[in-house]
Parts: sequence; structure tokens; C-alpha cells
Amino acid sequence: MKHLHRVAKKFKMSSVLMGIMISVVILLLGSTSAEASHKLNVVAKSDQLPVKDSLIVAYYGRPGVRSLGILGQYPLQKIIPMIKAKAAEYQKLLPKQTVIPGFNIIYGLATREPGANKDYILHLSSKKLMQYIHAANQHGFAVFIDLQLGKRTPLQAVQPVLKYLKYDNVHISLDPEFQVYGLNIRPGKVIGHITGRDINQVQAAMSAYLEKNGIREKKILLIHMFTSRMIRESTPIKNYEKIKLVVNLDGDGSPELKVKIYNSLYTKISASKIAAGFKVFFKVDKPRIMTPKQILGIDPVRNNRIKQAPKYINYQ
Repeated sequence: MKHLHRVAKKFKMSSVLMGIMISVVILLLGSTSAEASHKLNVVAKSDQLPVKDSLIVAYYGRPGVRSLGILGQYPLQKIIPMIKAKAAEYQKLLPKQTVIPGFNIIYGLATREPGANKDYILHLSSKKLMQYIHAANQHGFAVFIDLQLGKRTPLQAVQPVLKYLKYDNVHISLDPEFQVYGLNIRPGKVIGHITGRDINQVQAAMSAYLEKNGIREKKILLIHMFTSRMIRESTPIKNYEKIKLVVNLDGDGSPELKVKIYNSLYTKISASKIAAGFKVFFKVDKPRIMTPKQILGIDPVRNNRIKQAPKYINYQ
């Protein structure tokens, strides 16, 4: 089944820069950044992910589908050393941190046709997913089960994958882009969105599953976004003890533009509250992809540089 194309050119300069910063900071902090600066104790970056002083470097895609990211372009046993090599590039630059390789696997894929469940979602088979989870356990990888939403709410979408949280290397990610819940259109006609309330509900469901099953490990909830309107409403996003939030700046563009937008989103205030993610597109970031040193803020991009280094980096 053919995957949907992007519905809008990502990273339009006119509205994204300030819009993302304001909307996300208000959602995360429950107030403006100026107000929040007097209320927040700065959280050490080492506490933003389950593993202290860590960085996750993951490859993204749908296994078996070449058009949907690098994970679909190579068989499992061939992609593993490729991801290890990429993680090793970052480990060399960060000798005092733990760099963890990872898979970001599209589990719930938005489709053009409604399918048997009328939700416009095609799930990856459990058998295929477990191959990656077992391989990740063997090689020390993290796994992100990625959920595009279609006609489902985030809470509905997360229910079938909560059981995989029993594996201590498994986490969950939400991609709002193709959500059309409550709309009389198929995915891809509009850019979808979720709310602070949605995020809190998913965190609560994850926390309840961990508590019910006696799971002590902390988990990550990763949220992809590339415009300010992909996370809406003023409901503040709550902190849950066992859930670590990462907002992944998921958009293609020139290195200069990506750095400018990223720095607008991840100020010192917002970076103390939530971990930053940064996505790199092998084929569509033009005129070149950023180097690991540029992504970590060690080297500049022309006259600018990353100010708050991401804690999660994924390649598509």
C-alpha cells in the first residue's frame, strides 16, 4: 500500500520560528517562558533520558518498505552495523557520555485506504517487530515504536503497543502528521495535530501499564513535529515520574534553517523541561546533511550553531 506524501513544504520561514517556540513552551511550562524562568528549577540534562548522561542515535523507517526511511532499505543484519558505526561517530565526540544506538520503527502506518478497521492505519506484524526488539536486546539498542494516527486518537493508537513496554529497551513515539480523527477526510489532506491533553493521556496509560506490571524502568515518549500547530491547546503537559518526554524536530531543510528553528524551540528554559530531538534526512536535506559536530553544536553552520545539544538524533 503506497505511503502518503508530505502534505506541505516543511520549515516555511514565515510562521514556524516563533510559533513553535511559543506553542511548545506554553504547553510544557503552563505559562510564558518569562514567567516560567522564575518557577522552574533547571533539570540537569543527564536526567532527561532514562540512561544518565546519554544520547540516542537511531535510524528511522518501516522494515521492508524502501521508500519509508533507511530502516526499510536494508535487511536487519546489515543495518545493525551501520547504526553502530553512526553511533560510534558521536561516541568519539562525547567520551564522557553513553551513546545508545536505536531503531525508530514505523509500526502504525497511515494509508490512503481505510482498511478493515476503517482507521487508515496499517500495522507492522508482531513477528516483524519482535525481530527488531530481540536484535535490539542482543546489541544494546533502544527501540521506538512509532505510531502514525489516522482516524485514531493517540490514546487509542497506543493501546496495542503498551505490551511491548515489558521489554526494557522499548519506548513509544507519536507522529501527529497524518491524524484525521473526527474529520471526514483521509490522512494526508491536512497536517494533523495532537493536544497537551492527548500527550498526558498517553503518558498516563504508559505509567499505568508500568505500575500494573511491576516495571521499574523509565520509558521515553517521543513526539515528532515540524510546525507549531502540531501540538495545540493550552493544557500544560504534565511530568510523569517514569516517562521522559522528547520533542523531535522532524523536518527537512537546509542546515542553516534547521539550526535557526531548532534554537528558537530549544531555549535554556524549554531544554531544562524536556529533551530535544533532531532529525536528519539523508536524501532531502539540501544542499547537504549536517555533520555530527554541527548537530552537537561543536562546529558552526555558517555563522550559527546548535546551542542546546539534542539528546535524541534520528536519521531517515
